[in-house]
Amino acid sequence: MTKPIIGITCSMVYQDEKRVSPTTLSFDYLKRVYFEAIENFGAAPVLLPNLTDLEFVEEWLKIVKGILVSGGEDVHPSFYGEEIVSDKVEVSQERDYLEIEFVKKAKDKEIPVLGICRGPQVINVAFGGSLYQDLSFRKEFTLDHTNTGIPKYSNRHEVVISEKSQLFKLLGKEKIWVNTYHHQIIKDTAPDLVATAWSQEDQVIEGIEHKSSKIMGVQWHPEMMLEEESSQRLFKWLIDEAGKL
Repeated sequence: MTKPIIGITCSMVYQDEKRVSPTTLSFDYLKRVYFEAIENFGAAPVLLPNLTDLEFVEEWLKIVKGILVSGGEDVHPSFYGEEIVSDKVEVSQERDYLEIEFVKKAKDKEIPVLGICRGPQVINVAFGGSLYQDLSFRKEFTLDHTNTGIPKYSNRHEVVISEKSQLFKLLGKEKIWVNTYHHQIIKDTAPDLVATAWSQEDQVIEGIEHKSSKIMGVQWHPEMMLEEESSQRLFKWLIDEAGKL
């Protein structure tokens, strides 16, 4: 049986003459845990570099059967009608343009999409939603979701899942424990999306999905929790849906 090909988006580092290692040149990269997860669950991962010619998106979508929007830098606020007002915002607009185009065209072609951390933020912005540029901008009580505890972003909190969501049908649980490593969060959910999961303690949106397409995103990092059945099911969902095309 042919393995479905899953395209995975990459993070981007700009050229810096002051940098010594690994190079002064700009480069794209991806943490191995992403493509190892795709490989382990029976699909063939392909890395999608941040090319500036968006016409390549059409060509890639002739090959890949699923898209994994990986974690990484922030979405530029201009994509949701704002200027940068937080000194914590780090952006790569080339990546923003590419991933937003991927999400929109994948929806049109009924190609499944799974977003992780930055991923659901990209999905939300692609369909007209907005973000808080930093956790501190939210007026309500908000946990510190920026924890960088290693290994596996060790700080965990509980997430409540909507029983009406596809995420609930997939995971079969109303509550799960997740890791956390992000400083931005979803503000206004896009009209074509629905929130599917919230942080138990502060009601920060932790999951979204498209109302009519095979597109979903989670704010946590399941690739760092592959021993958890809930994490395994997310990757299996993407690969199973891709295998139907």
